Amino acid sequence: MLRDSGRAASSVIGVLLLVGVVVVVGGVVAVGALTFLDGTGAPEATASFDYEQTAAGLRMTPQAISTTVTVRLNGQEVATFDPESAGQSALLPTAPGDRITVVSTDEERSVLVDRTVDDRSEVGDFIAYYTFDGEDGDTTLEDQSGNGNDGTLTGESGDWTGSSYEFDGDDYFTVSDIGVSGTEVDEFTVAVAYKQTDPGGGDDVSQLVEHQYEGVSNEWFLENRYGSDSYRTEFAVEFPDNQVASGYDYDLGERHVAVGTYDGSDYSLYVDGSRVGGGSHDDTVDTEEMRIGRDFESDIQYFNGEIYEVRLYYTAFGEAEVERITNAME
Repeated sequence: MLRDSGRAASSVIGVLLLVGVVVVVGGVVAVGALTFLDGTGAPEATASFDYEQTAAGLRMTPQAISTTVTVRLNGQEVATFDPESAGQSALLPTAPGDRITVVSTDEERSVLVDRTVDDRSEVGDFIAYYTFDGEDGDTTLEDQSGNGNDGTLTGESGDWTGSSYEFDGDDYFTVSDIGVSGTEVDEFTVAVAYKQTDPGGGDDVSQLVEHQYEGVSNEWFLENRYGSDSYRTEFAVEFPDNQVASGYDYDLGERHVAVGTYDGSDYSLYVDGSRVGGGSHDDTVDTEEMRIGRDFESDIQYFNGEIYEVRLYYTAFGEAEVERITNAME
């Protein structure tokens, strides 16, 4: 278990410590970051936290807290703790390079914790992580998880925006093998942040991400199916018998986060943090090739629009964990 503590300095220290204090006593790290978002003066708020490594990232638990605080992951608010929250926990779906800040909600709005996740052990069972921050001309989609699951571009290159990739209906990325040597995968979570701008290709189906195994049609995927004036999102654990779909509730041009998760017996689909359906299935998950932006069997089911982020874990997420990852990806 990984443990670390972030602790704010008290007003007794005064204004001499304007940058930060790090004290290591008996293996416990106390960090004081006297940085202010608004106002000046020494903060009076205090807080200390423990961090525990989990398969889905860091679990953050306040040990002592004097005021209500917000927890931000890369600037996005993902949790709130009040003085009665000591001992309660919040999962942070951390990725390499993520920044965790804890800010008091009092008048001073002092930063009590400011740390960067730079250790592979702090990001859990990440298998692949794509942020689509390439540049025009790049043909490799870099895996930021540290596992080397890079994707290769096929087709005419679309546009890299710096924070997304714009698929134009004839391009996609292929990841040749997303397996873990000697590991049997019996649960997984896949999450995609995207904006669809066109109904798509054949059968009005647009593939977000699809994984095929055993060289046959068995596969899991997240895809969109367009109707008369809107589309629905579909999640399959083992197509064609084990899949679920939302209603035709989403319009072109909107940004959404779709999450599909499977725990070895039950599967669920979430869109923007809300569960839209699920079912039961009992089987392991083989691991071979994955595509982003196009179907395997069909050469016309391309995605049209922007994809901002794709995350793949070989662990299942519950509702609270899905909420956290959705907030982090919005």
